[in-house]
Amino acid sequence: MIRRVLENTDIPYKITIVKDYGTAVHVVKVHLADGLFLASQNKERDSIAVFTEPLMINKWSWYMLKDSNVTPNSEAFKLQAGIGSIKDTNTSKWLMSNGYAVKALPVDAHALVAMLKSHRIDAAFVADAVFEHELSTHELLQFKKTVQVEKPFGIYISHDYLSKNPVTLDIINRSIKNINKQ
Repeated sequence: MIRRVLENTDIPYKITIVKDYGTAVHVVKVHLADGLFLASQNKERDSIAVFTEPLMINKWSWYMLKDSNVTPNSEAFKLQAGIGSIKDTNTSKWLMSNGYAVKALPVDAHALVAMLKSHRIDAAFVADAVFEHELSTHELLQFKKTVQVEKPFGIYISHDYLSKNPVTLDIINRSIKNINKQ
């Protein structure tokens, strides 16, 4: 989807994959990248970049094994369940700021899925697209899901880049709006 957005513009781009959101934010901070994606909005990212129109709605969800009897909305769950998320993501920050006992913060979704399957954690809290990307349709049937939060998912363009290329944000937002209409 990112490629579609950028290909509808005359903006030259190069996509580089980094290991996690923490790294992505760091490379934008130190001016080694002009943006990051896909991301949900937060204050840290807003301090270094501007959030575009949303490309999609990102659902932050709890994933548990089908036979699990843990209940994400209970106070006991919040304090006692072994919870995992992906390091340096908004979901991990949300868990900590809301008083959850976080047991595991691997750097990728593959490790998070493995921890859940092996019972090293009771529940994973992560963006749907990130978690479900790691699984086949058949594998996904092993889990139950509870949606906790819905947030816009978009692109961040650095303040530094936009100061040198002020029309870029408008061009990208127009491209996103056109794609979302289709």
